[in-house]
Amino acid sequence: MTHTLLHQVLVSDLVVPIGLAETAEQASRTGSGPRLADNTWLRSDLLVFRKEQDAGDRGYIEGAPLLAIEVTSDASREVDLGAKKDMYERFAVPSYWVVDLKGDEPELQVFELSDDGRYAEEARVTWGRTCTITRPFAIELAPDQIFDRLPRPPAPRKGIHMSDQDHRTGPDLPHCEEPILIDAFGRWPTGAEKVELWDGCPVFYGAWDERDVEIAERAYPGRVIRLDQPPGEPGTLTVLPGPGVPEDSQAS
Repeated sequence: MTHTLLHQVLVSDLVVPIGLAETAEQASRTGSGPRLADNTWLRSDLLVFRKEQDAGDRGYIEGAPLLAIEVTSDASREVDLGAKKDMYERFAVPSYWVVDLKGDEPELQVFELSDDGRYAEEARVTWGRTCTITRPFAIELAPDQIFDRLPRPPAPRKGIHMSDQDHRTGPDLPHCEEPILIDAFGRWPTGAEKVELWDGCPVFYGAWDERDVEIAERAYPGRVIRLDQPPGEPGTLTVLPGPGVPEDSQAS
């Protein structure tokens, strides 16, 4: 099962128990995200929010949700458990859950906002165990029951290693007069697993290399394109503001 399909299965398996547990004043949504500020929009895998926060056709909710849930991938795991968790904390999202598929079986980490405004790990629910959570609603979390459709992954292939020259993923973009075929469609930005806006900086999740950086530099002239991990490894590509106005321009 590919990552994309596996990710969809894990998210969809959460939809029914979350929908059954939410209260009459609450709603849930997949593939959307909260507009936390004019320059910050996150795309959560699953959200629970107050119905009055729904922005309708604009595709986001206004303000901090009651609960944000992220399902990790190779590209997002470090961010989901690090910088993105910090972002949700900064905007006072009361509850944050992470479904972490770092091994053969997913575990569910539950973070709750403490009185000091920092996240505390309320529970870490591993395969075969259960835990009752009361915020933002009462629900019993049991990963082996929620994710009962999860297939057993194949055994890893041994003796295969990526050389230093193999970090480039996918083909180059074709000449501008040639059609773009499916393999090249996986280049930046169409190959992005997810796109978000962090403090005015677009963040693209995927497996990128220096060719994607070059494409992004042409798309965002004057801005700094940062690859947040070694080339070819899953992670993020961030578009940062440029270095500022040149000194000679300031003098004029």
